[in-house]
Amino acid sequence: MLRAVSPQEASDLIRLGAVDVVDVRDPDEFATGHLPRARNVPLGLLKADPKGKLPRDNVLLVCAKGVRSQTAAGVAEEIGLRELFHLAGGTNAWLAAGLPLEGVPRPKELAAAAPGVPDTADDSCALPEPQLDAVVGQNLKELRNQRGLSLDQVARLTGLSRSVLGQIELGKAPSSVGVVWRIAQAFGVHFSALLATQERAANTVLRAADAKRLIGPDGRFSSRALYPFSEKPQAEFYELYLGPHSREDAQAHAPGTRENLIVTSGRLELTCGGEKWELGEGDAIVFTADKPHSYFNPTKDECWMYLVMTYAR
Repeated sequence: MLRAVSPQEASDLIRLGAVDVVDVRDPDEFATGHLPRARNVPLGLLKADPKGKLPRDNVLLVCAKGVRSQTAAGVAEEIGLRELFHLAGGTNAWLAAGLPLEGVPRPKELAAAAPGVPDTADDSCALPEPQLDAVVGQNLKELRNQRGLSLDQVARLTGLSRSVLGQIELGKAPSSVGVVWRIAQAFGVHFSALLATQERAANTVLRAADAKRLIGPDGRFSSRALYPFSEKPQAEFYELYLGPHSREDAQAHAPGTRENLIVTSGRLELTCGGEKWELGEGDAIVFTADKPHSYFNPTKDECWMYLVMTYAR
């Protein structure tokens, strides 16, 4: 059974010597620092020889943000391993928890190092390290200043701690989908208002290699905006990912908000306002999303969706 663990839980497992720590990042990423006792098995090599690279059970899988480690866990499950853990949020979450990495290069080595490789499961599931955290932070700060609110006041409105909000404003804390929704609802603005930049472009190609995603705390859900952040569109268009046996709960949106969703891969169970729908590949639904709703992937396969969101005028 795969279980997502927090940085502290992972640290305890490592300290007790209870797990084989397998870092599935690329070697140049691994060389910038890694968890204690970790061995480096890049995801491509693990896929090519899973039984050789994962000879025993009780494996803790690690990557940068928790995306590739889930993909690796799926490979491990296919060869019969059952005691599996993955570090929720990856090495980013580990560092955010104040835990040290081993093998961190000295300053001179860092200066000579090549840029890090994005946290991608593979070429067909590219989830690069985004610049989005800084954008969300800047927009939060501007909204707060416009309303004349302190961080303590925003903390009370959102239910997030003052320290977390401060780190988000500085662009030093990753912003999950749920966090952005809570901030947007507290300020009474659309989700896209937290993602917008000041630049404007008439025609924009959104390259997959440059994709910016909001990723859930455990790495099992992600959302990619398919519109330029410099614009505030009349309808918002997203690509959504939901990991195997994963659930994402969404808060109620503004009254009259509608979601038009199509499943392009896998299966989905959608619940809203006491109703439940089961959707397979190619199935679509339009529903009013001004009530709490949830997305659940009941299978061992990934689920991919496209979502168009419109707000009542």
